[in-house]
Amino acid sequence: MLALKTLTLIFLIVFGIPNQIIDYKHRKRYEPGHAWGYYAKLSKEGNWEGRFMMWSGYIGIYFIIGVLCYTFYLLTQ
Repeated sequence: MLALKTLTLIFLIVFGIPNQIIDYKHRKRYEPGHAWGYYAKLSKEGNWEGRFMMWSGYIGIYFIIGVLCYTFYLLTQ
């Protein structure tokens, strides 16, 4: 469980803080609730901030799935 907490902390530092900074810069350019589409469009245009936001979102989803699988593994033991 310590390893999971450590990975969470690393993920938050590496992706969470830059995501908040990037989102603060772009927040007024999209309607509330449409951030994913806005950053997807930026990513397709080749903007590094859009690519970073999309990849960090995908990595976050995979991280959540991994945590759920690991928790299920621990519960079945």
